[in-house]
Amino acid sequence: MSRFWKKLAGDRRGNILTLVALAMVPVSFAVGFGVDYGRAMKLQAQMNAAADAAALVAVSSPMMQDLSSTATTAAQNAAKAMFNAQVARLGSKTYNPNTDLSVAITTTGTLNNGRRVVVQWRAQATTWFARLLGTSALPISGSASSQAIKAPYMNFYMVLDTSPSMLLPTTTSGMTTMRNATKTYSFTPYGCAFGCHIKVPHTVSTDIRDPSGRPVWLDTSGNVFRLTSYSSSTAIGLNAAGRSVTVTAFPNGYFADNYWIAKNFATYWGVPNVELRIDALRTAAQQFIPYAAAQAADKGVTYKLQLFAFDYTRSGASNAVRTITSTMADMATMSSSVVPDFYAQQDYLASNGCPTSTFCNNDASTNFSSMLTTMNTTMATPGDGTTPSNPQEVMFLVTDGMYDEMSGSTRSFAQLTAAHIAKCNAIKARGIRIAVLYTEYHADSLIGVSWAPTLAGPAIPNIEPQLQACASTGSDGSPLEYKVATDQSISDALIALFALTVQSAHLVQ
Repeated sequence: MSRFWKKLAGDRRGNILTLVALAMVPVSFAVGFGVDYGRAMKLQAQMNAAADAAALVAVSSPMMQDLSSTATTAAQNAAKAMFNAQVARLGSKTYNPNTDLSVAITTTGTLNNGRRVVVQWRAQATTWFARLLGTSALPISGSASSQAIKAPYMNFYMVLDTSPSMLLPTTTSGMTTMRNATKTYSFTPYGCAFGCHIKVPHTVSTDIRDPSGRPVWLDTSGNVFRLTSYSSSTAIGLNAAGRSVTVTAFPNGYFADNYWIAKNFATYWGVPNVELRIDALRTAAQQFIPYAAAQAADKGVTYKLQLFAFDYTRSGASNAVRTITSTMADMATMSSSVVPDFYAQQDYLASNGCPTSTFCNNDASTNFSSMLTTMNTTMATPGDGTTPSNPQEVMFLVTDGMYDEMSGSTRSFAQLTAAHIAKCNAIKARGIRIAVLYTEYHADSLIGVSWAPTLAGPAIPNIEPQLQACASTGSDGSPLEYKVATDQSISDALIALFALTVQSAHLVQ
């Protein structure tokens, strides 16, 4: 028998199974505790996500724009409601919303226009395995914070350059189409790309003809005749139906000009009509209104707009600015129809240098000095933007940047001068920001105009730097200026400039 026990004691076979069996007990508890801990960490991450949402809802636009005396309490309640709604869907926890959640809100900024929110929470994650060792729950906790500044209320004064230089096609192909249609009879051999609007186009070397070479004439009702022959008092031509008729109204009417041909290519030449910059301006302003209104609604503020146009001081007027909309209006209530056909407001030039038969201006048609002076006296003193009655003020200027003015009896045109920049600075000194959309003045537009490359050409490289000097500085230190080139969308560029301007907006003391 003693030999048996000695042999058994010395036998090592099967020891591993015994050791594994003994080790399974602590290993099982360790794995089980790891599972409990992993579940607790997952629950903590989910509740931290709920705290993030709660912190953000307290600085959402509606909460930030609440100007009532109970705004802080409302934000706290909203944050708590958000957190509790999120965590209510999470199981395996012990959480008391009355004692385990706190939302602290403090105001920031010199105007008390900012808000800092800190959400703190705690809970107990229920265990499965650890309870066998006497631990029924694991404590978890977390926090989240957010900070925001109220978006300001803003008024926008949009000033659109509607001078004759804005009668340029918006695309390279449009300029080519205009030149090809006019080069045989106008500004030979290059043609003219501008959509000039003049009653007697022959006086500026413009002769619009159909593809068969017939001069195009319009009677006072706008009826079109393509003349096969004419004298000082009689004319014969093809009417709209293509029939040869005696034009009984001749010469009471006008020969077609470049603007007419831009709008009638599809009818008489079989190619698409040409969009001019002045037409694109109207479209851009129309599309801007609902876009800006939607942005204001999203931020919980009001954006207002008043429209102006400028070119030259017209007969009977005291300055170069025309008021398009009479008052500053909430864009949420504005219709795009308030933006007029700017071309219809162009003078139908009596002759070169004379907008009417009784008023001549030597073609000086872009008076920046008058515009800047007039707008400075027109725009209200800006507020800090904290309330609808205290809005910030922004002047939106859309222009090709080339001034063309009379100084006494002398006409001059070039990029903005130091005197113009001084007027810009006077506006900015009042706290009004200036944002500039530069519709690029392109050298190609001067082809065919004999005097332009020599006189206007040298100014082109200097236009944008001077507009940038006129503009205010954005939040990143760069000018609030945006350039749109030929073949690019003026509408898209205007919205991009608006986004840049609003992004740089902040409440100030």
